[in-house]
Amino acid sequence: MYRPFLFVFIFFAAGIVAGEYIKIVWHFALALIAGFGLYFFARDFRKTIFLGIFIFAAGALYHNFWSAGMEGTIANYAGNCRTVIGVVASPPEVDETKTAYEIKTLYILQGGKYIKAPGRIRVSVVHKDSAGVLNYGDVVEFSGYLRMPTNYENPGGFDYRGYLARKGITATMFSREMKYMGRDDVNPLVKTALGIRDGIQDFYRKHLPPKMAALLTGIVLGLKGDIPADTLKAFSDGGVIHVLAASGLNVTIVYAAIQRVLNFFNLSPAFCFFAGSAAVLFYSLMAGMSPPVLRAALMLEVVMLGRLVGRKSDPVNSLCFAGFLLLLINTYNIFSASFQLSFAATLGLILFYRPLKHLFSSTPAFFRDSAAAILSAQLLLLPFSAYYFHKVSLIGFLLNFIIVPLTGMALIGGLLSGIMNFLIPVLSVPIIKVTGLLLFIIERITAFGAGLPFAAVAIPSPGLLVFIAYLALIAIAFDQIAIASNIDRRLKTAVAGALIIILAVSVFSTEPGFEVTFLDVGQGDCIFIKTDDGGTVLIDGGGMPSHYVGDFDVGRDVVLPYLYDRGIRKLDVVVFSHFDSDHAGGLLSIMKELEVKTVVIGHPDGSEIFRKMMEIAGRKNIPVLTVARGDTFRVGSAVFLVLNPERNSMSGEDNDNSVVLKMFFRGFRFLFTGDLGFEGEKDIIGAGYDVRADVIKIGHHGSAASTSVEFLTRVNPAFAVISVGENNSFGHPAPRVIELLESQKVKVYRTDIHGAVSFKIKGNDVKIYTNN
Repeated sequence: MYRPFLFVFIFFAAGIVAGEYIKIVWHFALALIAGFGLYFFARDFRKTIFLGIFIFAAGALYHNFWSAGMEGTIANYAGNCRTVIGVVASPPEVDETKTAYEIKTLYILQGGKYIKAPGRIRVSVVHKDSAGVLNYGDVVEFSGYLRMPTNYENPGGFDYRGYLARKGITATMFSREMKYMGRDDVNPLVKTALGIRDGIQDFYRKHLPPKMAALLTGIVLGLKGDIPADTLKAFSDGGVIHVLAASGLNVTIVYAAIQRVLNFFNLSPAFCFFAGSAAVLFYSLMAGMSPPVLRAALMLEVVMLGRLVGRKSDPVNSLCFAGFLLLLINTYNIFSASFQLSFAATLGLILFYRPLKHLFSSTPAFFRDSAAAILSAQLLLLPFSAYYFHKVSLIGFLLNFIIVPLTGMALIGGLLSGIMNFLIPVLSVPIIKVTGLLLFIIERITAFGAGLPFAAVAIPSPGLLVFIAYLALIAIAFDQIAIASNIDRRLKTAVAGALIIILAVSVFSTEPGFEVTFLDVGQGDCIFIKTDDGGTVLIDGGGMPSHYVGDFDVGRDVVLPYLYDRGIRKLDVVVFSHFDSDHAGGLLSIMKELEVKTVVIGHPDGSEIFRKMMEIAGRKNIPVLTVARGDTFRVGSAVFLVLNPERNSMSGEDNDNSVVLKMFFRGFRFLFTGDLGFEGEKDIIGAGYDVRADVIKIGHHGSAASTSVEFLTRVNPAFAVISVGENNSFGHPAPRVIELLESQKVKVYRTDIHGAVSFKIKGNDVKIYTNN
């Protein structure tokens, strides 16, 4: 079958990926010229090869020039407090504590005068310091510390910097106030679409409870910002998170509704097509022009245009045409999870729906069609879901049978009531109330299903080999490549068996060797230990400051993804060095989500974190072991000696009550010091313990009140790790500590500079890896 855009899309997308990692433009320019020139002299398949080289080079060059033009100059001024004038470029994101704006910058104050500084930045403003929420198109002036976006640099972590880059955002700022200066000239169509969107959201909020209103906004418009984190997790674990993304079903309903109305008046097919297309465009603007909704809109337009002119479109070619256009619009789409997931699901439906429908041909029609649709989409989604979410939903197949039809009805109810609110408000209220009941049922069923044991299982992120093995297995099973259909059945079975073994080993095996990893959790501590015989220990889990009110959770959003990426499903021991929020706050989510065999603590205290820890431990029947100086415990091949706190004595300084552990593995020694300060160090030395270690975790993030000369001399480490947040407000690590470490020839690793730091031991060989 002739599919020109399949060829174009593959080579153009590959060129973009190459252009992202190879910045030597003249190489691609030479390839472009060579491919173009040789194309006209080549014959047969060589002509195709040179055309592919030309398209590949064009994709790389297009991405380089497009990304360079998108960056602007605003990021050049990062690293200082700045005053900026710009335009609100999209609807604000509002949560309980702050409002976040995407700002198209115009000018920056430099040397007493404003100079041009184009670009895009993300600005957050605390509610209590804000006079009100600003709108799309408002011109504003604001001040704050302009900084480059940063990530938590751990394997398997979310690439926040890349996420912002795909939106053209190159810097961030926290501002206490935004001053309204007027209105900019904005696209009237976009302004109207966003105004109607705001009106629909306000209507939902007025007539539905907050959670139900947020869910309906997700189903109808694909906007998930207001949905509570625990509800999003339930939809993700239940394998039905896709219903909260505006995509094919939404676009089809909008187009079909317009067609029905216009056909009733016997209007021409051409007029119906253009009117339906305009409605789809308007809806896409309301839904934020996300890759899934744009992909669905473009594919629908191609199919319906083909029908209008009497030509049948090939779905694979249409999908690749839509993908090519989306890459022309924004080359960073190729790196977007939503782009990849949307295309994988759609391609799965195209390739596997009919074979699976045939497989279920003996079953009732409803089951046959639903099962074929659900499974065909999931077949190609599976490796992408594993890569991005580190989980596979086992309950998803069953839940999709129930949730997808209910969501379809809720979508129709949400769209209809939202439109009727503008036309005949009195009719909109009963519709939204019925829709609210549907939403309650959807949420309850999803929460129940996701809460079942083994509803979702954590698996390691698949590497390139696993991706290839999985796709090859699918191709063989469904005869998707010509060679697969010609292979002898016994050979095909043998190859499929080998591929299944490769996949099973990658999912259930763990990396051999002993490992100690100091995770990047910002201004906090978190240490993961895996013994060579499979034992697992987590010392602290990071956390947000006690005054933080938002829904970001370091344990859930930073530590868990790392553990899931490693395929960790249980922890033998979780150690609370003490109950400060930057050490202990993140461990609460870990205890809730994973199987934890034992919790180790020092002195109990009256903090809220301690109370919650005991509550979770009681509910899950997790033993809580209180340790003190002189105690030992073993996890796998590692032995831990407790050096602090004293058994029947508490220091007046809470940091000096930290649990301090010395770990032994063969001839290697690690010292984990919590937030230990001078007095605590002096106390341990006075107790006569041998504190010598090869690796020390520097106490209290390298503060000026920790790591005395005497203590460091006694430890005599070869390596030191400082767990600290970038540009933190405490001035950690203190210059004195850095100078002391350097004077004693200690090799220093810092999580704010190096990201996660891993010590991996195999035999007598130690290798150190950093994430930066």
